[in-house]
Amino acid sequence: MQQIRLCAAALAACVSFFMFTGPATAGDSQRPPEAAIKAENARWADAFGRGDYEAIGHLYTNDGTLLPPGGDKVTGSSAITGYFTKGYAGSKPDTVSFSNYEFYGNDRIVTEVSDAEIRDPGGKLKFRGKQILIFLKQGDAWKLHRDIWNDYAALKTDGH
Repeated sequence: MQQIRLCAAALAACVSFFMFTGPATAGDSQRPPEAAIKAENARWADAFGRGDYEAIGHLYTNDGTLLPPGGDKVTGSSAITGYFTKGYAGSKPDTVSFSNYEFYGNDRIVTEVSDAEIRDPGGKLKFRGKQILIFLKQGDAWKLHRDIWNDYAALKTDGH
């Protein structure tokens, strides 16, 4: 009887060990492809800085959706292109930069949480916000599927 209890305890210890070490090992092989997603962010920023809103539209899935603050959903490549074209019509392109990345997911779907800053052509900060982006792998390409953002509190100016 003592020998059975000892074997049961050893088996329980081994099972517990593998339960806790297994996910860590599996998680390493399922690490989100951060470099690939950052490269897509760079393509987006480059197109935005050139005012190439059609190129931005092509970075989204066919049913990709913008979820802008205080606005309606904008779904599909053409609608996304139109959203940015209308929003920036008649003005020189701004620049955007992304920072403070967090990535969650695997080799098929990745969620990114990050910050964004938009500056006018003179370098003046126009927008500072946070975003959640969902990317899907389609063939060999990563595409934006959902894009939601909102701003941080208004920037304080002249010491107030």
